Amino acid sequence: MRKIQLLLLGYVLSPVAVFSQLIYSNSFFYYDTLACPFDSSKTIITPKNWYLYQTTDGTWEGPADSTRCISVQPFGSFQQPRVALSQIDPGKPLFLRAKPAEFAALDYFEANQLYNAQISFHVSSNPALPVAGANCVQDLCSGFFVGIAVPGPTRFHTGLLNNTGLPPTYLYRDVVACFPTEYFFEQQLAEFVAKFTFAQGVNLANEFLHLDYASITPGFLQPGLISEVNADIDNYNPASGEYDVNVAEAVTGGGFFFENFLLQYTAPTFPSAQDPSYVVGTVEPNTPDPQVINLVVDPFQTLEIQPFTYLVGASVQGNDTLRHQVNLVNNGGDICLNFVDFVLAGGEEYRHGGGNMSFNNAFSCMQFRDGSALRVLEGATLHYGNNGSGMLALCAGGTIVLERNATLTVDCVLNLAECNDALPPQQIFMDLPPGARLVFTDKARLTNRFSQGQQMLLNVRMLGGTIEDWALASEDKALIRRIYPEPSPHFDENVTIAPNPFDESFRLIFLAKKPEEVTLRWTTLSGQSVREEKLWSVAGLNEWQPEPPVSAGAYLLTLETPSGKTTKKVMKTGL
Repeated sequence: MRKIQLLLLGYVLSPVAVFSQLIYSNSFFYYDTLACPFDSSKTIITPKNWYLYQTTDGTWEGPADSTRCISVQPFGSFQQPRVALSQIDPGKPLFLRAKPAEFAALDYFEANQLYNAQISFHVSSNPALPVAGANCVQDLCSGFFVGIAVPGPTRFHTGLLNNTGLPPTYLYRDVVACFPTEYFFEQQLAEFVAKFTFAQGVNLANEFLHLDYASITPGFLQPGLISEVNADIDNYNPASGEYDVNVAEAVTGGGFFFENFLLQYTAPTFPSAQDPSYVVGTVEPNTPDPQVINLVVDPFQTLEIQPFTYLVGASVQGNDTLRHQVNLVNNGGDICLNFVDFVLAGGEEYRHGGGNMSFNNAFSCMQFRDGSALRVLEGATLHYGNNGSGMLALCAGGTIVLERNATLTVDCVLNLAECNDALPPQQIFMDLPPGARLVFTDKARLTNRFSQGQQMLLNVRMLGGTIEDWALASEDKALIRRIYPEPSPHFDENVTIAPNPFDESFRLIFLAKKPEEVTLRWTTLSGQSVREEKLWSVAGLNEWQPEPPVSAGAYLLTLETPSGKTTKKVMKTGL
């Protein structure tokens, strides 16, 4: 995901408050020389107001491992710290934590703002590179925890190391995560903890971890705040019959120039699952029939969502029970999920036509219930999750909709549950049309442990698409039930050509009982062979666009498999 537009201040050596916004940056140039807290006979050097430690249970707040006195060495021309990894237990994570004194002089965070947190480091060689992903203790292998003290419990945002796309020989790593503040004015930095987990069995005897800097930086411009979505006749799209409102049009507060937007919590209560806030979508003038309103994120735009903030449609004219539908549509921008669930219900959809979704927390989640859907538009690709971090929750009545040639890659936990203890056991159903792909990475998980009696399955109607679940554990694969349409006993009825006649291309649809080789033969009406090709069918619906003969005219197209054979007359117009 693109970083938030930042005020470029360079490296500073101590916390600074500017423009009533908190800016924290530390390049670890200064040191404390202290007695080891576990052995007073030993002296350790630590970055000033920070300390290094390991715990017996692998959690950052767990009991300290008193057998380890971990020190740093000032190193290089800038005298920045390096950690000799021979000091640590390689089977446990290493933590770097700021002391309360580090934040004592800091101002409050600005309310309703976006911030970037970052940790940068490098290692001496490839074996010392920390492990990425979320399948570790506290759902974070390497990265950081940032704790924000707000009225109520401290909120923790996380940043996860992501090594995807970087060559293994590249020894420098950045962990960057953006997060929003809330509307409260007394929000203060309370914790900053970096975590480094190393590969099991790796030899760290001669390896070093170099600490480069840590920072929390606000956006240079205040984000556009969205507390309502108002659609009028200018937003009406006659082609779709829906209202399209760009996030920039929906801004109700903020500065003059926007690239980043914040879906704003406005309720007077403290944000929680029991006290959510709703951004309401309205149509002007109101109508007696439910309308569809799309809140659209376009390229070069970023939308963040404050905790427990959801979209909902206003009541239609003259009816308190019927509501308009408000969808969130990504048309090529960035959508960041940080803290907990973003719930869609009542038929609302998240529609993905392009762009990115960022998941900075293992529990960053979209939840779909009551007729709502995660929809990937035709030809689009959605990578959902981040090296196992994030969650996709399908509740009773929720589903996934993949349009033709769409791809959904699940790279996190896909959770199946009723999400309502009053409901009897339910099932999840989805269609997989021609060209659509449902892909699970090796970091993905599929679970129904929170469903009633653990009976919920992902029931997929195989209508020409494919499921790539080879990387899932066997118990997770067992939760996918493929439903194949039943072919007709009359082989000819299982083959469809559309359109016919056709101009340049057509679709050949074949409903197969099982995977098998398919031979296509083109001949003229006089029996002259024109073209032949081999295809391979999957069980269920198959859809192809075979290459037709060059010349216009009438032809016989024969489809033959070990199960049967049919010949159909087709016409190429050549118009």
